[in-house]
Amino acid sequence: MVIPRTRGAISGLLIVLLGAFGALVPFIGPSFNFTIGPDASWHMTSGRFWLSLLPGVVAVVGGLIVLFSAHRAAAVFGAQMALAAGIWFVVGPTLSVVWSNGAPPLGQAGRALGGQYRQMAELLAYFYGVGAAITAFAALAFGRMTVRGVRDAELAAAAAAADGRTTRRGRTGRFDRGPVRRRDRVAEPAAVGGPAGPATAPARDEGVVRGPVDRAEERTAAAPATGRRGGFLSRFRRR
Repeated sequence: MVIPRTRGAISGLLIVLLGAFGALVPFIGPSFNFTIGPDASWHMTSGRFWLSLLPGVVAVVGGLIVLFSAHRAAAVFGAQMALAAGIWFVVGPTLSVVWSNGAPPLGQAGRALGGQYRQMAELLAYFYGVGAAITAFAALAFGRMTVRGVRDAELAAAAAAADGRTTRRGRTGRFDRGPVRRRDRVAEPAAVGGPAGPATAPARDEGVVRGPVDRAEERTAAAPATGRRGGFLSRFRRR
């Protein structure tokens, strides 16, 4: 169903920005002494790929779908993608302990560096804060996409009316056949000064299918009128 593009504009834009930040902060942060894991900028590790880059890209793609899609099903799918990415930002580092040798709580991501407050800021910026924000905006977008409002009904009615006009415009009616109507026979006027007799033959209508009865009536009407009425048997009846 068609929805206005402004329905998920703000949520989609914020999801895109947060996803891009979550995907790039592990590669840019070490340049500003803001590090979790290896203290090297633009250095790819399995932890940075699975826990930061991949969910960040998924969040960006989902946010773009929410931002630009005018179809309800596509926008809902984009919101679900962003919602999954945000949840993975939050729980991914803890779950990575299962398949890696990293120690809790961050597992494969590594250890936060710096003092107490800096480590708190790093945890929020790398995983928990950005993941919670993406989850919140994705859930907001998902809720707005699943609700059908009055404006959605108006847009759907306008789209249906436009489709109907396009269909009617596409049919020219050149080969349409209207109902066949049987036209009434019109009797020809009698000739001036002609002998009185039965009604003259009706006008022949080429558009009407004639049967045997019609042909007999035409032959009778077309027969020349004489002064005598009746035939050979009528003479014996008179006698």
